[in-house]
Amino acid sequence: MTTFFEHQKTSYKRNYLKNLICLASTDGSLDTEEKSLILRIGQKRGLKEWQINQLMEDSVCNEVFLPESMGNRMNMLYDLMQIIYADSMVNQREVDFMVSIVEAFKLHPEIVDQLMELFQNCTPSPTEWKDFVDFVCEDIQIEGAGVNRIVSDH
Repeated sequence: MTTFFEHQKTSYKRNYLKNLICLASTDGSLDTEEKSLILRIGQKRGLKEWQINQLMEDSVCNEVFLPESMGNRMNMLYDLMQIIYADSMVNQREVDFMVSIVEAFKLHPEIVDQLMELFQNCTPSPTEWKDFVDFVCEDIQIEGAGVNRIVSDH
């Protein structure tokens, strides 16, 4: 019997993977490289192969899942960018999808361009990715502090 928390964790993982599948299928199909990458990411996240295959069979995109924490959001951006470059071709629908995700995460739109540049030649090293995440998080904190100052002055 699964507990409520186990069900919640599995639901989170499935929804997370659905975002990747949705992005990968924006061009109308999941190609071999994308399927392979989605399978690896799903297994890394703790899903079974049959669960991942089941999700890939139903690639209808109803709504985008938004993780709550900044760390989980940045993990998702990383995985989404890997999906975009899995087939070595970036199309406008994929870019538009990333723009919508970045907007939903309430991040600056320029981040999409920065992500494209960062992943353009290959997946960034862990150090490069950490530097990027630190930059994004620092930018959010500075912006948040500015908002707090404005609010507290009134």
